[in-house]
Amino acid sequence: MLTKEQQLKWIKEGRGQGFLNTYKPFLTVKDNKSLNNRSSRVYGYKTGRTHHLFSDLELAVFLILDRNIFIKDIREQMPLNLKETEDLARTFSLYHPMKNGIAQTLVSTFFILSEAANAPPVYVIRAISHTELENLNILESLELERRYWQKENIPWYLVTEKDIPITVVDNIKWLYPANYSESKNHTTDKINFYYQQFIRNSHLSLIELSKYIDVQYSLEPGESLLEIRELIAQRYFVFDINISYRKITCGNIKLSEQDSWEAICNASNQ
Repeated sequence: MLTKEQQLKWIKEGRGQGFLNTYKPFLTVKDNKSLNNRSSRVYGYKTGRTHHLFSDLELAVFLILDRNIFIKDIREQMPLNLKETEDLARTFSLYHPMKNGIAQTLVSTFFILSEAANAPPVYVIRAISHTELENLNILESLELERRYWQKENIPWYLVTEKDIPITVVDNIKWLYPANYSESKNHTTDKINFYYQQFIRNSHLSLIELSKYIDVQYSLEPGESLLEIRELIAQRYFVFDINISYRKITCGNIKLSEQDSWEAICNASNQ
């Protein structure tokens, strides 16, 4: 629960404001440690900063957006003006989220700037599990959110896990298993080692390469695959999230820009 004073303080601190690497999300992983164990802090190549995401669904949407060449900015956890949402709730007799009698700031998952010819230049995405749509209060708060952005003449889209390709879901489950730790850092030598392996063995699948490395360097079975997975999860390396990790070849894996490595390393501390 956020007190009214805390909400006002965060707005005054600039949360929900800025663009690209200056944007500050209204909610961060540190603010929501008790929310669930599927929160993540992920480096964004569009923005050059750490993004704060609170579910596998949010992560899936973000990874799809971050590799879209037409997306120019991604602002997650965007707060709505509390006074305006309270006014809208009264006007249309809609439920407004409350905790212990205190109105809570509504937050949209993503505020997007795009240059795609077939998409609006600015739009908002609300990512939510389809199971939550059975709750009447949640449905009314979503309608409140939709009306808020409608008032701003900004398109608003609802996305559930049913809208995400199954391949993307499987990739995320592999990259970020239940016991995944985002705090592990890797040396430059290790990153460069795998980069050279990807170049030399571009025709091999990830699993074929990992078996080869384990044998050549006397590693435990699966040890190199675990390290590769961690490097991709932290985004030192990237691949098309729409292609199954079981099918990608080493030639499909790209090294991130070296000037982003420090930011990637620090992502878990944001």
